[in-house]
Amino acid sequence: MDIQTQKAIIIEQFKLVDDIDLINAIKNLLDYALKKQSEIYQIPEEHQMLVMERFEKIRKNPRRLLDWDEAKKTLKT
Repeated sequence: MDIQTQKAIIIEQFKLVDDIDLINAIKNLLDYALKKQSEIYQIPEEHQMLVMERFEKIRKNPRRLLDWDEAKKTLKT
């Protein structure tokens, strides 16, 4: 069963619920899940700026990049 089908089934079941405590508990779970999901994809501005600075350095001097095989050798020593 795919996720969209599972969501549709849950929504239909939820429509039948009249227990306010259960509704509040489910709402709290959903709020928590949405908050956690949004935190996963938020990248601090400082990190974004660091990456952009590195891209700019590479754009100005592409020779500073190392071949992956060469870079691996330096990590082993």
